[in-house]
Amino acid sequence: MDGVGVGALVEFEIRILGSIELRVNGQGDPLGTAKERAMIAALAVDAGRPVTLDSLIHRLWDDAPPAKPRASLHSYAARIRRRLGGCAGDRARVVQQAHTYSLVLDPDLVDSHRFQRLTAEALARSDDGDGARALALLREADGLWRGEPLSGMTGLWAQSIRTNLLEKRLAATLARVGIELRTGRYAELVPDLSTLFELHPTDETLAGHLMVANYGCGRQADALRTFDTVRRRLGEEFGSDPGEALTRLYQLILNRVPVVELLSGPEPVATAPHTLPSHGELVGREREMLTLLARPPAGSVIALQTISGMGGVGKTLLALHAARALAPHYPDGQLHLDLSAHTPDGHPLSPESALTRLLRNFGVPVTDLPDDREGLVSLWRTLLSTRRSVIVLDDAADAEQVAPLLPGTSESLLIITSRRRLTGLPGVRSLFLDVLPADDASTLFRRLVGAERTSDPDEVAEIVRLCGHLPLAVEIAAGRLGSRPSWTTSRLIEKLSREHGRLNEIRDGYREIAGVFEMSYHTLGSEQRTIFRQLSLHFGADFTPHSAAALTGLRLEETERVLDSLLDAHLLQEPAPERFRFHDLVGEYARSLSATEDRYEGQLPAVRRVIDFYVHAAETADRLIHPRGLRTDIEEFVPEFAMPDWRDASAARHWLAQEHGTLVAAEHRARGHGLTRQAARLAHALAAHLDEEGYWAEAQPMHEAAAAFWRASGERRSEALALIDLGRALSRASRYEAALTAGHAAMETAGTLDDPAMDAEARHLLGVIHWNMGQLDEALSFQNQTLERRLRSGDTWQLARTRNNLGITHLYLGNHTTSMEFFVSALGGFRRSGDAREEFNVLNNLSDLHFQTGDRESARRLLMKSLSNPRLAGTPLARATGQVNLANTMAMPEEAEAALELYREALLSFRRLGDRRNASITLHRMGVAFEESGRDDQAVAHHERALDLATSIGAEHERMLALRGMAASERRLGRIRSAARHLSEALALAGRTGAPDEAARMREELDALRSESGDLGTG
Repeated sequence: MDGVGVGALVEFEIRILGSIELRVNGQGDPLGTAKERAMIAALAVDAGRPVTLDSLIHRLWDDAPPAKPRASLHSYAARIRRRLGGCAGDRARVVQQAHTYSLVLDPDLVDSHRFQRLTAEALARSDDGDGARALALLREADGLWRGEPLSGMTGLWAQSIRTNLLEKRLAATLARVGIELRTGRYAELVPDLSTLFELHPTDETLAGHLMVANYGCGRQADALRTFDTVRRRLGEEFGSDPGEALTRLYQLILNRVPVVELLSGPEPVATAPHTLPSHGELVGREREMLTLLARPPAGSVIALQTISGMGGVGKTLLALHAARALAPHYPDGQLHLDLSAHTPDGHPLSPESALTRLLRNFGVPVTDLPDDREGLVSLWRTLLSTRRSVIVLDDAADAEQVAPLLPGTSESLLIITSRRRLTGLPGVRSLFLDVLPADDASTLFRRLVGAERTSDPDEVAEIVRLCGHLPLAVEIAAGRLGSRPSWTTSRLIEKLSREHGRLNEIRDGYREIAGVFEMSYHTLGSEQRTIFRQLSLHFGADFTPHSAAALTGLRLEETERVLDSLLDAHLLQEPAPERFRFHDLVGEYARSLSATEDRYEGQLPAVRRVIDFYVHAAETADRLIHPRGLRTDIEEFVPEFAMPDWRDASAARHWLAQEHGTLVAAEHRARGHGLTRQAARLAHALAAHLDEEGYWAEAQPMHEAAAAFWRASGERRSEALALIDLGRALSRASRYEAALTAGHAAMETAGTLDDPAMDAEARHLLGVIHWNMGQLDEALSFQNQTLERRLRSGDTWQLARTRNNLGITHLYLGNHTTSMEFFVSALGGFRRSGDAREEFNVLNNLSDLHFQTGDRESARRLLMKSLSNPRLAGTPLARATGQVNLANTMAMPEEAEAALELYREALLSFRRLGDRRNASITLHRMGVAFEESGRDDQAVAHHERALDLATSIGAEHERMLALRGMAASERRLGRIRSAARHLSEALALAGRTGAPDEAARMREELDALRSESGDLGTG
């Protein structure tokens, strides 16, 4: 965009948001007489556009002009021209044409235009979910105001412009307040909102914001009083009642719902995730809780609290209690993330994986996730910059693991637990957690066992002393006594006092706890002890009865009974139904026993069994979710262990999500311990899951290793499939050049096989990548090659899939008849295959074809029918695409608001799905809707955001559309140079992507631009 960018130094400026003045290098210019100031203001309001002499006369004198008003105008214009020439050079000129004057300059050099542009861009950012950037832009826009606009200028025209600008300022202020309310700054907003409400007592949006702000501060009565004021004033002045939205807000406040439920907005990112796990009751720790609950001083750069201490001392429990207690002060979310410093597989969570999981918890779409650490860190800090969340990072390995997760400038709080004392982190407050004081340890034991069996305080004190006052040991000892009704506290003391030697391996400085584990372990039966040791070999954070059965080699029913007994003995925890885990200290104990009693030779069969389980389960889940996908060459076998019984594809997806960490760990374990075939199979089985969930950093090395294994083993078909998996992962990450390399390698490998389906799939992938890049001729070539190979196979579903893609590409190329033929054929194929979801997709594409050929009514009728048909429900992606296509058919400006609402809903869906390409298309169509409704500032802002998205993923066709849309709106706003530049760039893209119809239309538009002004140069 020409002119001054956001935040740049303004060397020359015309200001009307206050008194009328010029600013040159930061200094004011007096501008001559009042009429000269009025004339430059009258021209500046329409900067870049011609204003007729009659209009100028009306603007300066209303209906009482002097005897020779045109002569006066010419005189003022000459003086203004000289003044601008002296201070602005070529940046601003007054140009006279037949019966008009124009102030030729970038409208951004006029503060009112810049205000409107910043506001429009902010609304677009807000629509797109970027609340932080929207807030910054709205604050910058508000900073341009110095008082009443056109101050000192009289007349009806000046008053109408003044009123219009003040209304726009109020709308921008309300938009800003709406975003700030979602950050929880209720008390800060009340004074300004109250002042505004006194000026606008019937504005229902303003009243709603004031009600929420008061309620958020705990002032329910003030919030309800505001509603009564609005209701009374509306009745007195207009004889009406408050609208439905304000009335519903009143009812919610009356019913005392949580304040977060009152806040709604366009941001698709989940603003308040809650992932704190369930936990036990906290005993003691009053001093430590006071330390944690002491909120950091306002304005601190990083609020960072670390809790260090030995395993089993209760760090996690304390952190979770503190996070819950602090929740009211951190309304934007309470999160827990296990950094896994002490997992059995010895692989702490990498900063990249940790950031991915944190961002996904906040609802960030998968394809909005950068594929490098720096990008993830930047996105994380941007996301937290306007949020107040409390985040528990549990079991940190060291400061190096934690440093990338720090939020930067944010009012959020991080609570980090670690067995090590973490140093070198900025702004850290450290808390060392020791064992419980003797009295608190005794209280904990009595509370767990019950008063009847703990009547002797001396014996209770001795038990907790033998437990080293360690909370974990106290809990296990209490569980052992509770499960043995015949035991007394003296009997438990006898058990705990026996010699123990195995726990020398656990060097925690508190040798007394060894007796707790030893005692519990030796009360188990022989089979239970074996299984206890075997379960420690599991490499995930937790395990299920099915994976435990595979690990132990027992039937599922037997495994469940043993798990229950270990749970009763407090040797296992059950953080969620049917999901079990060791406390990390108990897990270390179990592993030390396995190392001495089972040895490597005894451990290996169990590890092989559980890896086989995860390979087979992942392959089964993938087949259920994607039944028509290509598979590696594997021998089907009936597993010896029980498999999860998923009722449908949705349940299989849920299992993959829950087991994600364990599945990745299984692939790493298999790859690193000589089970490379199993690792390669698992990589393919997880390919779609990793792709859909955005774990590209983890997927790439897995697929690369799989391709290398299959290549070394001479299994060319599986190698080709691994390369296709790799190409898809790279393509989803918008790394198109690397994806092309993998795709061509897949095609070359497939070419050595007698496998038309694999060859077709490789060419299909290349067609998709080229189409995403906007290289339509290349895309069409690969799609035709794919069609040729699939015609030989006769696979109805695959043929329909290819024909649908060909129909889309021909549509973009302007070949409408051919496009229609392919769509109709694809529709029939999917109907014969019984695939209603793909049928819905084709109907969407057909409606787009009708729209492109000018038949809006047919397009709308087709969409309404398919969207309302339950059988054709389609995927969320397809439904969102249908909403966009339906909005495209609506007439502007008559149906603008209905269309924009559909676009916004679709945009939220695309962002949730992580579909940046369709998000770009939707933003572009929103820009077109604003453009056709005469709201060109907002049109430019939406086209600009569409351009940013398209550029970020290398989508050339979408870039072309956005550039052309920007040019159209800029032309009407008088930004001729910028319009010409953007249109020229779009024309070049049309030539490169092979869109002749688009190119022809743009040449005509560019010629028209050049005929309007001979001052374009090369643009």
